[in-house]
Amino acid sequence: MASGLCVNVHSEQWKLMTFNANSYDRVKKINEHVRSKTKVPVQDQILLLGSKTLKPMRKLSSYGIDKETTIHLTLKVVKPSDEELNVTLVESGDEGQRYLLQVRRSSSVAQVKEMIKAKTAISPKKQIVTCNGKKLEDGKTMADYGIRKDSLLFLTSHCIGG
Repeated sequence: MASGLCVNVHSEQWKLMTFNANSYDRVKKINEHVRSKTKVPVQDQILLLGSKTLKPMRKLSSYGIDKETTIHLTLKVVKPSDEELNVTLVESGDEGQRYLLQVRRSSSVAQVKEMIKAKTAISPKKQIVTCNGKKLEDGKTMADYGIRKDSLLFLTSHCIGG
């Protein structure tokens, strides 16, 4: 029988967050609770127990946390780097032509549309680019849409009289 735990998460940026957990829960469950309160993506969080960094897929019990107790964790937020991302552009149509694009997290949608024009000869004004079901808007960046390495971008073009 797993025992109940009280988890306190401390941070410089947010007030104390308290969650209930069980020793068999994974650290990722705590990360998800923190994300719901702070909007900080799980991959940008580091939870510390003392000087130990907790790994998201490990169970709390693997850190010796297994009895009814209150544990105190510290949240550190890491800013994602402006890494280069390989993304795949999938063109609509019967062929579904694919192109590899190298973008940065800071690349603007307008810059990516220029890259697409170089590959497809479709002008940016006629491009509709989507990722994860969202239309990418000029004036935003790849980071704004959570685009990561190996994401798929989908290209369709405006139809005349469609």
